[in-house]
This record gives sequence, structure tokens and C-alpha cells, in this order.
Amino acid sequence: MSKQQNIAISETLLIKYLAGEASPEEAIAVDEWVDQAPDNKRLLQQYLQVWSHAGKEGTYNAPDLQRELQRLNIGATPPEGNRKTPLLRTLFIRRAVAAVFILCFGAALLVFLHPWQPTKVPSMLALTSSDDILRDTLPDHSSVTLTPGSRLERPASFDDAGRTVHLHGEAYFSVAPDARKPFIVHTGSADIKVIGTAFNVRTNKDSVTVQVDNGAVLFFDNNDSVIVKGGMQSTYLVDTHHFSTTKLEGSNDYAYATKVFRFQATRLASVVGTLEKAYNVKIVLENKKLADCTLTTSFTNMPIEYVMEVITASLSIQYRMEGPTIYLQGNECN
Repeated sequence: MSKQQNIAISETLLIKYLAGEASPEEAIAVDEWVDQAPDNKRLLQQYLQVWSHAGKEGTYNAPDLQRELQRLNIGATPPEGNRKTPLLRTLFIRRAVAAVFILCFGAALLVFLHPWQPTKVPSMLALTSSDDILRDTLPDHSSVTLTPGSRLERPASFDDAGRTVHLHGEAYFSVAPDARKPFIVHTGSADIKVIGTAFNVRTNKDSVTVQVDNGAVLFFDNNDSVIVKGGMQSTYLVDTHHFSTTKLEGSNDYAYATKVFRFQATRLASVVGTLEKAYNVKIVLENKKLADCTLTTSFTNMPIEYVMEVITASLSIQYRMEGPTIYLQGNECN
């Protein structure tokens, strides 16, 4: 049996990993390091908890190391005739020094991951999507796409208030990277923190679902947290406070924002639902048996007329448009 190679991981790389800024090679290295020993996994979880709850206790002042040493009588020169330190005092001194070191390290890590900023109540703006999909560019050049009926509240400026928004409904975010100011989405139940990535968030009274297009996000509540990477999705159940993470089956759920559709032997009933959401139209199957037809095709940034032409030609059926409603008719598929 070959001996497992000892992998060294720096603090900087761990922070990049948690922020979703690590390269694929770096992320693989961290994953291998975590699997190497239980202590490594525990250390990563400690970093994760610090990051998750950083800043929730208000202003933090780092301890004065010299003052702590003097308070514990550490470092004072003993009398000439009493050079030998009792064993118990030696153990106490060593433990006190270790405790002060841990306090200082924790304070430095906390300040690094969440720099303190003066408390300031920002003026808030609200984006509300009423009957159509709403797209907007945020002050940091990030972009957001809201589904009809959704609402996003944000500061008028991200300069002093950080990059924190409040979401009600569903939205797709493409976040501009800024390691100094993580982008945080509050949903009222669980929150999402990122440095720079693209992801979809869907909220309702029972759950919050995060689907990551690329990069990674930290999905957390007051007690627990998970890292959701590109190609994965995680759902948080409000009643049980439980996170469940699975592989993302395609990207059509947020095609309303990307306008990229990939259908692989997909039932027409499912295709219709995706297109209705993306183009804000109503599609009626005049022959209900058409729902079981399957379609394999893809579209990128095509108008709905083009999409319907391809679909109906592929399935040998017909369509007509009457305002915002599209009617599909024809014989059921073989």
C-alpha cells in the first residue's frame, strides 16, 4: 500500500476555498487535505463557523497581548533567589500563553474575514417585478434578474453599507468579485454569502433553494452552514432548519435569466413550463396528449418565435400566437 502524501494547506487557500475563489486545482487540493485527517476537517469547520457568524456580535477589539501577559504575571523576572518555577506554575503559564495566543489568532482571523465598519443605517431602495421579468445592474456592477412577483431591497450605495440585499421571491445573481466585501443575500430564513459567482435563489414560506451556476456560495442559518459548489443545489427547510444538497439536474430552472435552454429527452409539459417562466407567456396544449412528447434540443438567446418554430417542426405539430398566449395543436406523438 502506498503511503498517502502529506498535503500542506495554507490559511490563505482555505479562505479562498470558503469564498468560492479557489481554482479547480486548489479546490481539489483542499478536498484531498480534508479527507486526509479528521483534524483537517475540524479545522475547516472552525474557519467556516468564524466566517458564517463574523460580525454578528458587533464591534470587536483585539486583546492587548502585553497587558494579558502582565495580568497573568507572565514574563516578570523572578527574584534572584527564586529562579526555579514550581511545576504547577509552569503548566499554568504555558496554558495561559496558549490561551492568549488562541485569542489573538481568533481575533486576527475574525477581523480579516469580516473587517469592522462603523454602524450606519443605509437608505434602502426596492426593486419590484410586477408582471414581467426585471433585470437590473447593482452599484458594484453585479447583476440581478427577478421573476414576476419578486422583490429585492438593497442600499442606494454599496460604498459604506457593504453588499447586502434582501430577497423575497426568486432571483438570479451574477456577482462581481470583491474579496473585501462579500455579497450577502438575506431571505428571512437562511442567508447566502459569496465573493463573486453566479447563482439562483428561490424562496417561499416553507423553504429556500440555492442553485449554483458557477463558483461556490456559503449557505447558512444561525446554527448550521453548507458550501454549495457550481453544478449543485441546496434546499433549506424552514420548519426543521435542515439543509439538503444534491446535484443540479440541468440549468433550465434559471433559464429565465440566462436564456440558455438545454432539453434532453424532456417531456413537452416540462418544456412548456420552462418557456412560460422564461418568456412570461402562456402556452396551451390544445391536445393534452402532446404533454408526453419528448424533445431534445438547445437554444441560446433566441426569441420565443424562433423557439416555437423549432419545437413544432421537430414534433410535426403547429402553433399560433394570440397576444401573450401560444396555442399548440397536433396529433399525439408516437
